Parts: sequence; structure tokens; C-alpha cells
Amino acid sequence: MVFAYWESHRSRTGASADLEGTGLAFREAGAELGISFWHRAPGLDPRLEHISPQIAGTGASVSAVDYDGDGRLDLYTTTMADGQPNALFHNLGGHRFEEVAAAVGLADLNREGQGVSHGSIWADVDRDGDQDVLVYKWGRSQLLLQGKDGRFADATAAAGLDHWMNCTTALWFDFDRDGWLDLFLGGYYRDDVNLWQLEDTRVLHDDGEFATNGGRNFLFRGLGAEADGVPRFEEVGAAMGLDGHRWTYGAGAADFDRDGWPDLYIANDYGTEELFLNRGGEGFELAEGLGLDAKSKSGMCVSIGDVTNQGRLAVFVTNISETRWLFQGNNLRVSLLPEKHRMLNLSQAGHAAQDCGWAWGADFGDLDNNGLQDLVVVNGFHSAARDRSYWYQMDKLGGAAGLILENAANWPPFDGMSLSGYQRTRVLLNTSRGSMAEVGRPVGVDDELDGRAVILADLFDDGTLDIVVANQNGPLLVYRNLMSDAGNWIGYELRGRASNLDAIGAEVTAYFGHATQLQVVTAGSGFCSQTDPRVHFGLGTQQQPARVEIRWPSGVVQQLGAEHLVPCTYHTIEEPDA
Repeated sequence: MVFAYWESHRSRTGASADLEGTGLAFREAGAELGISFWHRAPGLDPRLEHISPQIAGTGASVSAVDYDGDGRLDLYTTTMADGQPNALFHNLGGHRFEEVAAAVGLADLNREGQGVSHGSIWADVDRDGDQDVLVYKWGRSQLLLQGKDGRFADATAAAGLDHWMNCTTALWFDFDRDGWLDLFLGGYYRDDVNLWQLEDTRVLHDDGEFATNGGRNFLFRGLGAEADGVPRFEEVGAAMGLDGHRWTYGAGAADFDRDGWPDLYIANDYGTEELFLNRGGEGFELAEGLGLDAKSKSGMCVSIGDVTNQGRLAVFVTNISETRWLFQGNNLRVSLLPEKHRMLNLSQAGHAAQDCGWAWGADFGDLDNNGLQDLVVVNGFHSAARDRSYWYQMDKLGGAAGLILENAANWPPFDGMSLSGYQRTRVLLNTSRGSMAEVGRPVGVDDELDGRAVILADLFDDGTLDIVVANQNGPLLVYRNLMSDAGNWIGYELRGRASNLDAIGAEVTAYFGHATQLQVVTAGSGFCSQTDPRVHFGLGTQQQPARVEIRWPSGVVQQLGAEHLVPCTYHTIEEPDA
């Protein structure tokens, strides 16, 4: 019966959403909250200036973290301009934030000769009870450990992570389940390319569909901390089967085949999506026959959720769609690996998630607390002259390959033209187990900026998810969720013991009504983002979940007692003994 449901679901088109009575509404409130930040692109080698929007079209990022352990979510965001500071917005409570990056040592990271920030991932890497951060870069990424005084100190070289690469995505996960976090870094431009001091202009992709001349992907195994307290890492990517050169843009980690080990899902620009299955912590195997290699795409992000309430992981990968020029379509895939060794794509013709324009970051979350996970997608590449488009110039290069395509000198200048500019952020409400309706404008999300990263996070601990958007060459936007009645919901913050202390990779399954919803704790998701580290379940008409089960990264399975099923609160759960 279950497979009949999936097959019938393939033909469903986008649905309409009835917003009457939900009270769902958003208002951009960054300035009044004390959050003011503008992302700026870097200045690069003058030989790239004519296509700088193409070369330096990414880097706006946002991460949610409680960096000081006061129980309130803070926000860290990056810029790419040389000498310009990143920002850490400390949540003071009372709907106010204060910028503190310089005070804690996280502002001045975009230094000449060292590269520029592209995003951040947070976790207690050294297992000392506080949050640390890896700021990944085009250049030399930095591991910064938090000391007892609340300031961050650079430990990159001591940890064995000091090297040059053009990194566009990163995540913490514990692939061998030893309690020490491991690190995945995805490369975009080749490692030998210094975008500020070029040896030559052959820096772009050599094929528009299956380019293989991108940056190398790295996998660092965490070895534990030495006597000085600094964790050590060793690079094991090639030995583990993860040394691709595919222009990687996004990555996500979760147990897709349900064998207890976190797998790695990768989205590649100018290439296919890839799912690497974890073989007992001993290595990764590229899964074949899933349909991921059926059509080349421009994969931007990997977001993980559960849209069908069947306790099955879904993954959303964004791509490019532009009327008259290119239609790739976004992919919303549900994992059927345990039974049928398949990933079923729900995003077929007419599905609201399929065409969002030139799509970038995305995040899942139950915005209206009706018990179904929704999806927010940010879009648009380069907004300049509204009446002049670069798509004609792009199309002329479409059939080229090899040296012609990869040489930036052969590309026509942008000369003030737009490329899929002025596109809206899309708010996709889940209307019925994966069918979706776009409601951005009716609920107040109506910007037309060049979005890159987006997260859904409960910034005010009121049970409603807010939307935070980082825009390329634009402002950080904070859309407050103004839903008049949050309804019933429940949330969990997990603390590992035998597992890594942030419980990254833990699975929380809530059973309510006829629904079984599965959520995973992640540290690095979407595009250049890290979402709320807590799991949040809307309960719809149910007063409370009937049952909640946690599968910890160590393998321990825990059934929560009645005291942890009380709705409308966040419960802190510590990992039990084995």
C-alpha cells in the first residue's frame, strides 16, 4: 500500500493554501531588533572584473547558534569584502540583539592574503562545554575555539586544518560515531586557484553539464584532543572514497539507508547530485541506480526534512530555472532506500517547489505549526539593470566546452546587465504530505533581493519559526513570525555524552495523530547556512505527541517519558547511558 501512495503522489501538482484562520504573517524587523548587516563581494584579480558577478556570486551566509550558552539563539553572518568584518548578533532577550563579533574575536577574518569568509559551522569541537566555529573560506579556512573567557582563538594550524582551498560548503558530522566530530569541506574552484593573484584565466568549469575540473572535496577525521585541549584532524577523503573534483555547492549528512550510519548527500554545480553511503564508518560508497544521475543539474543546496509524515527523510536540492532560457527544476526527493533502493522525486511538473527561479538556499520547518514541514527557498542571481539581461550572452557559451568555456577571458562582460535578478523569496506551505502552495506575498515575505542563505529558527522561543535571509551584496533580513496563535508545538534540545556533545546526527521521531515525523540534528545545511540546532515539531490539532523516540549517534535508542511530552515548551534531553 505504501508504494501505491508514493506512485500516485508523483502526478500531484501544486496545491492551493487556505490561509484564513491560520493567522500566519511575517514582517521584516531586522532594524528594530538591532540587526543591521550588509554583505559585500570581494575585489578579485583585475582580469576577472568583467565577469565579477559570475566569479564572486556567492558568500552571503547565516548560522544560528547559542554561542554563549545563555539559552537564546544568536546569529553569525559573513561578508567577503577584504578587510570588512563579519558579524555576531548576540540575542539579549526582549527582542533585542547586540553586535559583538569584534569583542569575542570573530570579526576580523577577511584579511589580505588569507582569503575571505564563505560561511560558518558551529559545534563543541573540543568537547569542553562551549561552542566553537569553523569559518570556511575561499583561502585559508579557520578553526576558532572558544576559551573560558568567551573569546575565540585560532587553532587552525595546531588542529591540522591549515591549507588553501576555495571552500563553498562545510559540515560537522561524526561519520565513525566515536564521539569526536569529523569535518567535510566542499571545494568549488580548484585548490591551486588564487582568485586575487591568477597564474592564468583558466579558472571556470570545462563543461556546462558534467564538469570535473572543480576543487577537491576534503574529509577530515577527528582524532580527539591533545594535552593542550586542541582537537586534531587527519585528511582521509581519498582513503574513504570522497576525493571528488565536482564543483561542490552543498552537502548534508543523515542516515538515508537506515543502517545507523550517517551518509553524505552532495549537490554539485555543473553536475549531478551524489549520495555517498557510509559503510560502517570504514568508508563511503557512491550509491548507483537511484536516478540522481539521470539528468545534469546545477545543484546549489542540500536541505533535509520530512515532508510526508511517514518518518522518511526528504532532501531538497535547488537548481536553475529561467523562462525561455533554461529549465532544470528543483528536486524534492523522498528516500525509499531501505525498501526499494530509490529516491522518489515529488517535485514533478506543476509542483510548487519545482520552479522557484534561480534558486539557492532552502530550509524546512513547520511555519504554521499544523504538523507538516514547510519549505522556504531564496532565489535570484544578479540584480542590475531591469531591462537588460545577460542570458543571451550566457546562451552563446552554452554549447562551448573545454578551454573555451573555462577561460574567463572568453566570457562577455556583464556591463551592468542582470542575470535572473529581482526574484522573490518563496514560502511553500505543505498542504498535504508534500504537496505545496506558494504564499510568500500573502504572508508578507516579498523581498526581491539576491538571496543565498536562509534558515528557519525560533529566535524568540515562542514556538514559532522566524525566517532569516542572507543576501548577496545586500542586507541580512529577519522576518518575524507574527502568527497570532502558535497552537500546539513541542521542541527538543539534545546534549550528547557518549555521542558528540551537540548530538549532531541524532534523530528525533515524533508520533502524533496519524503522523510520524522524523527530524535530524545537523551542523551545516542548505546553502552557506546552519539552521536552529533544536528540533521543533508543530502538532496541529493534537494536544501532545503520543510518543517521541530519539536515536542518538552512539546508537542508543531512547523513549521519552510523559514529562518530556508536555507541549509548548523546549525540553532539554541528555543522552542516557548505553
